[in-house]
Amino acid sequence: MKLKQSLKGVALLFVLGMNTTAQASDVAIAAKVGTLGLGVEATTNIVPLFANVRLQGNGFNYNTTITDTNVTYDAKLKLASVGLLADIYPFAGKFRVTGGAYYNGNKLTMNARPLGNVVIGGTTYTNPTVATTIDFNKFAPYAGIGWGDAISSGSPIGFSFELGMMYMGKPKTSIVAPGVSAADIAAEKSKLDSSLKNMQFYPVASIGVNFKF
Repeated sequence: MKLKQSLKGVALLFVLGMNTTAQASDVAIAAKVGTLGLGVEATTNIVPLFANVRLQGNGFNYNTTITDTNVTYDAKLKLASVGLLADIYPFAGKFRVTGGAYYNGNKLTMNARPLGNVVIGGTTYTNPTVATTIDFNKFAPYAGIGWGDAISSGSPIGFSFELGMMYMGKPKTSIVAPGVSAADIAAEKSKLDSSLKNMQFYPVASIGVNFKF
């Protein structure tokens, strides 16, 4: 809750700052699509031709069902993030270097429905239901590069492209399986944690179109 309250406070200060700086500079709104989902973004200028600040929100839900031999998996990917980003234009052009942070609500849930016997943690179970959740740190620092300046482009309509990496930290996993022993669940969780230990970074790529007011 404290993190969400802090992000709301930052967003409020950003909006108030936009109202103040808009008297001396422009504000741009953008629609984006990328690996964080579908997004909207507000940009304002801090230093002309050198620094902008952006407030960004992204989201997308994807559901799928996969059948593998005698196991059916119902998977749901939830993408949800809010970012506060600063762009630096080192060459007074459209190339930018970006740093900032996201509130990271990305999450993957998967329900496994085996038909028949299945081994969990070394023990055989019949028709168990296994629910797995993979979550990440809510505070996620970000760094990237991109192309496009929504404020100083000289045109009311512009385009942008961005590549970067968001650090989500070590994945947090949970497994719920009614009727399965705690020891077997712990054994499966340990194997899952080991397989996900390198998933600490999330690649960010997006394209967008912006409108300057």
